[in-house]
Amino acid sequence: MLDEHFGRVDGIVFKPVCLGSLLHFTLEKERGTLWYLSHLSIINLPFALARLDILFWHHVLELCYYFVPLGSNTNQLFELLQFLYTVDNEQQWCAQSKKLYLFKLLAAIGLYDDLPSLVPEGRMMQLLKMPLPAMVQEMLDKKSENVVNEWLRTCIAQHPAIERFNTVHFLNK
Repeated sequence: MLDEHFGRVDGIVFKPVCLGSLLHFTLEKERGTLWYLSHLSIINLPFALARLDILFWHHVLELCYYFVPLGSNTNQLFELLQFLYTVDNEQQWCAQSKKLYLFKLLAAIGLYDDLPSLVPEGRMMQLLKMPLPAMVQEMLDKKSENVVNEWLRTCIAQHPAIERFNTVHFLNK
């Protein structure tokens, strides 16, 4: 579970919760990153996104599960995930927009030091600072797209649990 203020924690609940739910809850007891939760209410579910592109949504959840360490916190990561609940989901994202989202997601998780260099210089910072709604419309030139694709594949391939990933083939689109 990802909490806006405390980052990734293990939440213990006593009723089933759909993965990817935006929740409101009461914290009953806390033991480090293990939280016992009650009074859960679902605020939102990204049904529109899941209906349009379940593979992309599953890939985002999978990357968060495997890459975000327990106890780590970044406001940018929470904002990126929250964006998926508010974006106009009737508008189909192109493959480049999805890869830019994943690029920003992995950079927010902390893979920033390994960022590739794109030509022209400064393009990487421009993409990282780009407002999320603008990202949906952004088009990369072929060279930049190839660099981002390779960076995403490399980041994911270096994860020690790569054999457990189910959605890596998404990046081949």
